[in-house]
Amino acid sequence: MTYINKALHIAVYHFRLLTVHVRIPIILVMIALFINENLRTVLLFSKAVNISVTPYAFPHLTNDYVCQLIIMAGAILLFCDAPFEGKESPYLLSRGGRFAWGAGQIVYMTGLAFFYVSFILIISILPFFGHLSFGEEWGKIWGTLAKTDAGAQFGVTLHVTEYMVSRYAARSAMMISFVLEWACVVWLGLLVYFFNKLTSRPIGTFTGAFCVLLDVCISNDWANWAYKFSPITLAQTNTYAGYNLQNNITFDYGIRFFSIGIVLLVLLCILANYKDKIWGRLTRHIRMRKV
Repeated sequence: MTYINKALHIAVYHFRLLTVHVRIPIILVMIALFINENLRTVLLFSKAVNISVTPYAFPHLTNDYVCQLIIMAGAILLFCDAPFEGKESPYLLSRGGRFAWGAGQIVYMTGLAFFYVSFILIISILPFFGHLSFGEEWGKIWGTLAKTDAGAQFGVTLHVTEYMVSRYAARSAMMISFVLEWACVVWLGLLVYFFNKLTSRPIGTFTGAFCVLLDVCISNDWANWAYKFSPITLAQTNTYAGYNLQNNITFDYGIRFFSIGIVLLVLLCILANYKDKIWGRLTRHIRMRKV
């Protein structure tokens, strides 16, 4: 319990620092403006046909090629200052220990990822206030945009697929998309943390950015089987259909990818906090063998 309490204390400390950092509010505002712009034309279409919109834009946003890229780019910016070490870090590290320090930072990143995805979910609903209808079904607007080209007349650029509205119930799609998106943001955050901590340089940030752009690279030049290693692709429910199934890119595979990947990255992030000790022991061992 002592380690848990210390880890939670460190996580709370990092959350309190969110009010100090200007970068995070700026990221959230930029993402909010981007989402609002993408949904503005959907609202115009809804008003033109005088039919209310159901609050299920989130799954379509996370499955849109461009929107997913921007959302995950925002996630990289969110974690780019990992491993979040400031003036008080040496004091907290000495009081809590390396394990509690690393665990606390992982709890913080997981919580921040949850907040980020929840923020996007809320922002995906806000533009439709005053023109919303609640129900368990997708509704006529999303169904029409998915099955016809009516949206093109109003400049709707958001990619709404027939597969989504036909394969998934609206609430199930919301829940699945949220979990996948959260898992992807956590995965990227841990990756950034590990390499930044290990190298004491922003290598993790660049690695995370590469993972975000990997989807673009694969869709343009690479073979479809490479999608198995693209986290932002595996966070999209539309991935688990069509030709991808021939490459064993199934929903179960996506769950395993994120579950196993997050567990491994958590362990690596904890070990990264012991890099000095590990490197020191390896160096001494090598020297002793030479002697």
